[in-house]
Amino acid sequence: MEENKNMQERLSRAWNEIMGSSERRRIREVWKKMKDKKGELPKEDEKLAKVLLEHKEYESIWETTPPNPGVKIGGVNPYLHIYLHLAIENQLAEENPRQVSRYVSKRIAEGEDRHKVIHEIAVVFSESLLDSLKYRRPLDRIRYIQKLKELIG
Repeated sequence: MEENKNMQERLSRAWNEIMGSSERRRIREVWKKMKDKKGELPKEDEKLAKVLLEHKEYESIWETTPPNPGVKIGGVNPYLHIYLHLAIENQLAEENPRQVSRYVSKRIAEGEDRHKVIHEIAVVFSESLLDSLKYRRPLDRIRYIQKLKELIG
């Protein structure tokens, strides 16, 4: 558990340095459009909107002006958390890698909550993403798929 917390903290710092500002702004823009119900959202923003709506516990964060890059709720960076969810949702939609959809299907068939299953995959994805950021190299897709296969059993 402590190892996972440490990994999330390191990933949060790296994410804030690399993508944080623009992605925090995007979340706030999508949130405002959803809240104001002004026009249709582009397809990619619809996915983000759906993920935002699944995280009621963070709604007050999206309203904060200016956004606080260091905010944590329960030790979690809500901005990073949303983007990890979005990454997994995109992998599911594209069935790429297909092991993600296999794992989700298996766990749901076992009676597990879909949202919890997304979190399980996000932990594995976070490990791969952190290695990628740490060593400044592309995500090791083969290693990520192997870890997913281990989850599937």
